Amino acid sequence: MTVKINTKQIGLGKPINIHATVGAVDKADEMMITLLSLDAELSKSDKNLDSSEAMIATLKKEREVNKKIFVFLQDVLKLSDKQVDMIKERVDYQQLGSYVSYVCNRIKGVPEDTYQKAVNNKKKGPKGQGEKSSDQ
Repeated sequence: MTVKINTKQIGLGKPINIHATVGAVDKADEMMITLLSLDAELSKSDKNLDSSEAMIATLKKEREVNKKIFVFLQDVLKLSDKQVDMIKERVDYQQLGSYVSYVCNRIKGVPEDTYQKAVNNKKKGPKGQGEKSSDQ
């Protein structure tokens, strides 16, 4: 199955078609496990922020995951080194995390409109209430 991946979120413009092979799905699963593991570690280390050693370990883990994300994106989207560098200069961590989730879900067969609806519902919060901005 060929999947069309939108790349506007990362500043590349043109969509990329990839084959959702068993290997690509496995790479997507591995990436999601890596991201969820980091999230679990960050939750644990939030309780231990007074320790410089814990902070250093957390920063090292974040950098390691960041490198894995770019290797994953470059591999599955067949990006050039120049495109990867361009993404690094244009995208923040929140955008990058959202985009990796998007790519993984698309590879695993989630249709574009279903994914977008889920993201929009998540932004609205419980019972359709919009997220409250800290600027209010």
